This record gives sequence, C-alpha cells and structure tokens, in this order.
Amino acid sequence: MVKHIRPARHDGLAVALALLVALLVLLPWGQVDIPFRHYLPLHTLLEFTSIVVAFLVFATLWYTPSNAVSASWLLIAVALFSAGWLDLAHALSFRGMPDLITPSTAKKSTAFWLAARLIVALTLLGVSFYPHLRRPSRLGRYGLLAGAAALNLLLLWGVFWHEAELPGGGGAMDYFSLKNILEGLAAALLLPSAWRYRRLARGAGAGADSLRPLFLAALAGALSGLLLINHEIMADLRNLFGHLYKLLSYGLLFQAMFVASVRKPYHQLSLQAHALAETNAQLRTRSLALSSTAMPVFVTDLAGRVQWRNRAAYALLRQALPGRAARQQFMSALLHSDPAALAGMRAALANGQLWRGQVRLGRDGGPRLSLDCTATPLRNDDGAVDGSVITAEDVTERIAARQRYKRVLDTALDGFWIVGADGRLLEVNQGYAKMSGYTVAQLLRMNVDELEAAAFTRDIPLRMAHLASQGQLRLQSRHRHADGHEFVVEMSATHDPATGHIFVFLHDRSEYEAAAAARYDLERQLLQSQKMQSLGQLTGGIAHDFNNALTAILGYANLALRRCLPAQPGKLGPYLREIVGASERASELVAKMLTFARMQPGAPAGPLAPAGVIAEVLAMLRPSIPSGIALHSRVDDPACVLMAAGELHQVLVNLIINARDAIGEHGSIEVRVRRRLLDGQLCAVSRRRLAGDYLAIEVRDDGCGIAAEHVGRLFDPFFTTKEVGKGTGLGLAMLQSILRRAGGHVLVETAPGLGSCFPLLFPVAAATAGAAAVAGPAAVFDGVAGAGQQIWVVDDTPAVARYIAELLGDWGYQVRRFDDPLQLLAAFRAAPMAVDLVLTDQTMPGIGGLALAAALHRLRPGLPIFLCTGQRAGLDEAALVRCGVQRCFDKPVSGDALLRAVALALV
Repeated sequence: MVKHIRPARHDGLAVALALLVALLVLLPWGQVDIPFRHYLPLHTLLEFTSIVVAFLVFATLWYTPSNAVSASWLLIAVALFSAGWLDLAHALSFRGMPDLITPSTAKKSTAFWLAARLIVALTLLGVSFYPHLRRPSRLGRYGLLAGAAALNLLLLWGVFWHEAELPGGGGAMDYFSLKNILEGLAAALLLPSAWRYRRLARGAGAGADSLRPLFLAALAGALSGLLLINHEIMADLRNLFGHLYKLLSYGLLFQAMFVASVRKPYHQLSLQAHALAETNAQLRTRSLALSSTAMPVFVTDLAGRVQWRNRAAYALLRQALPGRAARQQFMSALLHSDPAALAGMRAALANGQLWRGQVRLGRDGGPRLSLDCTATPLRNDDGAVDGSVITAEDVTERIAARQRYKRVLDTALDGFWIVGADGRLLEVNQGYAKMSGYTVAQLLRMNVDELEAAAFTRDIPLRMAHLASQGQLRLQSRHRHADGHEFVVEMSATHDPATGHIFVFLHDRSEYEAAAAARYDLERQLLQSQKMQSLGQLTGGIAHDFNNALTAILGYANLALRRCLPAQPGKLGPYLREIVGASERASELVAKMLTFARMQPGAPAGPLAPAGVIAEVLAMLRPSIPSGIALHSRVDDPACVLMAAGELHQVLVNLIINARDAIGEHGSIEVRVRRRLLDGQLCAVSRRRLAGDYLAIEVRDDGCGIAAEHVGRLFDPFFTTKEVGKGTGLGLAMLQSILRRAGGHVLVETAPGLGSCFPLLFPVAAATAGAAAVAGPAAVFDGVAGAGQQIWVVDDTPAVARYIAELLGDWGYQVRRFDDPLQLLAAFRAAPMAVDLVLTDQTMPGIGGLALAAALHRLRPGLPIFLCTGQRAGLDEAALVRCGVQRCFDKPVSGDALLRAVALALV
C-alpha cells in the first residue's frame, strides 16, 4: 500500500514517474525480453495484487456510512469494483493460464484489460469534472452497483462466447492496431483527469489530502498506458512496468479513498466534541432559565419524594400543602386528594411512558387546586426508570369557568331534553316538539325508547351506562316522527352526577344528509372530470411531438414522390405511396386521440336518425360475428339525435364487438331504439342523476355479464377485462368523449351470468330535411411558382423546418431556416423589410409562435405570418387576428395546402 505523500512532494513524485517512463521508452533495455515461464507468475502476481487493491477500494467506500460518502467517490469505488472483476478475467484468460470457460487467448485477455482501463479512465475523468455530486440514496447505491454488475456480465458474455466477433480480427484494422488505439484512448482520458485533480487539489484546502492521490493515480494510469503502446513483445520489461504502474495507480486510489472515508470521520468527531462543549454551556444557561420560569417543575424519585423543584413549584406546594414534610412527598399528597390520577401516573411511569392529565391537590378543609400535569420518566445510564420530571399548570380558575358556562354554550342546538335515570323525559323544549311532531305535553309522558327508531332502541341501556361512567356522550341516531317517518338527529348528552339527570341537545340532520348525498354525487362528477382533464393534457403532449414527426415523414415522402417518381419508374413509387398512406392514417389516429381528449373539435354534429346507422353497422359486422350468434335490430321510435353519424357508428361497433366477445359461440345481440323515461338513474360516465324523457339506443346481449367490482372502471382508459392481446381498453373510453359532445349518457345494466345492456341515452333532436355533405380531399397544388420571394421558416424540430424549406424552395421561393425563434426575431429587428412571409411553429422553447407573431406584427404590420401547430388547444381566431396571423395549419402540414396559401399571399 502506498504511504501518505506530503503536499510538497507530490509534484516531484509525478516528475519522477514520468522520467522513468521516458527512460523505459527511449532506452533499449526497456525492451528486454523476460522468459515467459518467469513472466507468467510475475504477471499473475501483479494482476491479483491489483485486484485485491481494487476490491479494498470498493469495500472501504461501500461500508463507509452513506451520509459520509458522495456519489462521486462511490462512482470511483464501483468503477474499481467493476475493473477488479475484469482484471480477474484478464489474468485467468492470459496465454498460458488454464482454460477459463473457453480457451485462454491473448485476444480475450487483452479485451478484458482494455475494458477495465476504459471504465476506470472514463470514471476518473467524469469525477474530475463533477467531484461533489450529492450523496446517493440507498436505492441509488444499489442501483449503481447493479448497473456495474450488469455491464460486467455483458462484457464477460461478449468476450467469452463471441470472441470471433470482437473487432480487430482482420481487415483494415488488425488486432495490434486496435489495441494501441484503445490503450492510447485510455491514456488520453487519464491525462486531463490528472490535470483536473491537480487543479482541484490546489483550491481544496483541507480536502486536498484526498485529491492529490487522485492526481497521482490518474497520472500513473496514463503512464501505464503509454508503456503498453506500440510494443509487440508480451513479456518485455516495459510490459512489466506498465502493470506495476497500474498497481501503483490502484494503490493511490486506495489511499485517496482511505483519507476520504477514515480521516474525515475523525475530523467530524472533533467537531462533535466541540459542539458537545457548547451544548453543555447552553444546558447550564437553560438550567438557570428553568429555575426562574413561572411554570412549576418537580423532579422526584420513584417513591415520589421531591428531589428538586424550581421557585414556582415551591410556591405552588406551599399554597396547597401545609408543612415541610408534606411538600417533600408530592406523590403522598396526591394519594389523599386524587388517588385515581396517582394510580394512572405511577402505571405510566413504571412502563417508561409519558403521562398527561389533570390532578386535584390539597387537603380537606383547605384550598384544592386543579393542576394540568405532564410526568416524564427519568432514566439512568442503564435505561431503567429511577424518577420523573413533572410540570404542572394551575387550571383551577379555568375549570371553574368552563363548568359555569358549559350549559349556556350547549343550548345552541335545536332540541333539548332533561332525561331521568329511568329514561323518562323530564323536560322538553319547543324546538324538539316541532322537530318530532308531538306536543310538549305528549313528550313529557313518553320514554326515550318510544322516540328512538326500532333499530336503535337496544343500544339505549349501553348509552345510559356509558353516560353514568363517563359523563358525556355524542352520537347520531334516528327518531320516529309523530306521522311515522324516521329522521336523523345528532345528539350531545351530558350526565350530571349530582342529580343523576342527563342533559341532551339534539339537532335535526335531515337536510344535511340530503345535501351530503348531493355533494357526493357532485364530487364523483368532479373526480371524473379531473381524470379526463389529466388524460387530455397527457394526450395533447404526446400528439404534439408525434405530429412533428409525421410532418417530416409525410413531407419528405411527398417530396420524394414529386422529385424521383417521374424520373425513376418502378417499385419506389408504390413504396413511397405506402409511406404517405401510413402517415396519413397515423395523422387520423392522432386526430382521434385529440378529439377524445377534447383538444380539438370532432366532426360536425347534426340531426341523425339512428336507424340507418344501425343497419349499416349490422351489415358491416355480420361477417365477423359467429354464425351461432343472432344479430338483429328493433326500432320502436324514429326520432333523431344530435350527433355525427361516424361517431354513432364507432360507438355501436365498440359495443357490439364487446357483446360478441362476452357471448362466445352461441347467443344473441339486439340493438333497439326506443323512448325511456328516467327517474334518478346514475349515468355511468358523468355520475349525474338523470331524469326526464330520452331516446335510448340499447345494445343488449345474453353473455357472461360483468362483475360488480368492474362496473365502476369500465370507461377508464386502458382498463379491460379481456385476456392479454384481445383488448386495448380504449373502446369504451372513447365512448365517453363522444357522449359528452352529443350531450348523451349511458347506463350499465348487468349481472354475472345474466348478460349486459348498455342503454345510450340522448336528448331527442328535431329532424331536418337536409344533410351536410362530406368534404372531399384537397386538390393537388398546380398553381404559379414563386419568383424568389423571401420566406423565413422557424421550427424547433430541425426535420420539420428542413422539409418546409425544401418544399418552398422547389416552387421558386428563397427560404431562410431558423431553429430558434429568438434568432429569427433578432434578424428581423436588424432587417424588417428583408422578408416577405414568416412561417412559424407554435410550441417552441424561449418564445411561442403566437408571441413571436405578435412581436413581428408590432414591428411590421401587414407582414404575412403563417402559424403551424400540433394542437389548437388555447388558440382562438380573435387571438390569431390580434397577433397578425393570416393562416393557421394543423400538423402534419399538407404541402399542397401550404403552397396554395403561400401563393395566395405572395404571388
């Protein structure tokens, strides 16, 4: 192990190590060949010594308390742990060693050697730039160790079982050249590490003792690599000294770890001793303060004899207890005045527990004080209880005031009783008479059990007993009204031990219970709304990034079709069209996701007669339904609903497919349209109570039904009761967003083994004679090309910006591309008339597209500005007009639509 190096000598040692390496490299005796029979044991000894040192470094850091080790030091320790195992594999795979798993070869041995050196070099370089990473958590420590172990296993597997695929086996780069390159790379990584550690040591002060060895360790590792470069004799003197330098590097790392993990705790111990001395001084000050405080404080032994008291405690005892002897026996005084409290205090102290409570202190015929006491056990060095510390507060006046005003404060409740010990009503106020429907005279002839509901009468004796022993009781019960119905009351009862009477205050909670039921329904609706809002935000973020990618894919594919297809007929055209088609389908999927999350509007809704859509869906699905399942429809009411036909089509397909999967091979599915009058049923999606007339589209099956525990989660995204691979959990989740747009609701009527019915409930809409036409695809742009007009394009996704630039460039426009909106703004301020049109993305770092457009518009009103966005949430037409935006495009941007808009604005 390397001895400690004084600060004044570490630079000299570094120079000496470098000079020795220069001699070995420049002089011919550095290439003296050592017989292999002698070199092999020397090599094995050096490697195993290095392995032991590497593991010592790891053990020293790993078992140092985690609060004393930073993540930087732990990284070095784990790197040495990993390198140790790789050095072990290197030594055992060395030529001449017994076969280890696979035959020992120089290529395998060198691969393990180089992997270990690169791991250590990279770690030392990283730690030299981040030497003060925060302490890792326990999970982080084990995660780091597991990662290193996984890396080692991967390297062992790759070298042992895939040696033939290792690089350097021939071709342009042979094995010897690759080894020299990697050896030089490791040395190149270690040299800046050594320079960094030397700089850190100069400014570290007391921490330099651990950084100087790191400087020498990194330097020795780099010099070791220099010795092993450009030589082909495995057993020469340079090779041997290279291994010695590596051992020296590991030893210096061990010294650095030892200083950091052992000397530092000793320094902390010294600081703690100093803090202890300061604490003792503070304790002396606090002792004086405790003696002077107005709070009475006693210190007693186990027998209750007062060992110490402050001045306030002395005054309290002198007031309550006459005679010096009585004042010295605090527990004995309690025995005469409050034995119950004394028993509880002694039991708690005997068990080593804190006791709090009120005690009465005084003699018969003298003043009796009520004290609010806290008794804390005192423990000796062995942990046994040998006394107590008691703090006491005189609360005599407070308790008296509480007793005087208690009954006055309690009369705020609506009803009032005085009940005798036998349960008879002795006094009743007019408030309870109105509450119960009886007259006061009738109530005074009644017993408590005649007013309680039948389910609660058996609890009356237990309540009376509890009141007699405890004095008070507060509960909720149900009483019988004079007309026979029951109502909920909240009761607060107090027992008067002097008379045996019970004072009871009652409050009618009927309105509160009704309000609580309504609030519960509203809370469930709010929870559902918040859940859908969170999902919408997540979907919007994913769709934004996906639309950026689709813009580039779809754009470049269209560019390739325009440029390459006419000149190169063949398979390329169909391939590109497949890419375009797949991208357009992906774009439609993103649009559906945003529609589901209400991030963008869906298809326009209008009056729709469900019968035609139902017939179309049944005809489409009949081939996919097993022949043993009967599929039919029944339209009892031809009324219309207000929704898009495509959305109703999608809802019915999802419900029928679910019904098919629930049935199996034999059964029936019926789709029925009829009127339904609802009276308080709960919508399974919005959690609202429904009442009134609705047009119901029911999908009914006689399948296996749905378990009760699953009904509440049917419409949650990604929830499914189907087997893995047979359901995505999105079908019914999409249904709820469609129903919200149409103002509809859904019920779930099911029971295990009895099938299921999903009634879709819609407000009845007035039928109209016309129907909206379906928009056709946009025409391909074949307009006039540009004439060199300047267009600036900014998008933080470079692929999107490059595509738009190429598209516009092909049509005769001069395009300047920006990746940063702030750069575009600066360029515009420098030359506001140098651009004819600006095309900007909406979501960008630094400044958004709408804010950028507003800034440009202020500098040059009338400048044509186009905006592209992956989601239109939060954008409205008024804001676009205010900011000078003439056109807004949804991503992925259609090239033909963009060219048409640009031509309209510029040509």
